[in-house]
Amino acid sequence: MGKYKSLASAPVESEPRGAVSVAQSVQQDFSGLVAIFDRHLANAPHLNGDARSAILDAKAAAERGLQLSHGLVDLLKDPTSDP
Repeated sequence: MGKYKSLASAPVESEPRGAVSVAQSVQQDFSGLVAIFDRHLANAPHLNGDARSAILDAKAAAERGLQLSHGLVDLLKDPTSDP
């Protein structure tokens, strides 16, 4: 992974966790992915159209996952709220 922290190498706890904790972990992973894509785009202005487009598509998917995980955390914290 070079200078970027590997998301895959983050420790996975063996003790049971609540749904909010799991959703927050997913949220952190998506946030990390968005940051990685931003750094790649900023540090590689020479990327050709196809490669840049693929990274932008992946970033958009990660941003959507981040937004959905925010909503999930909110819903799990307050199940009476209407998203």
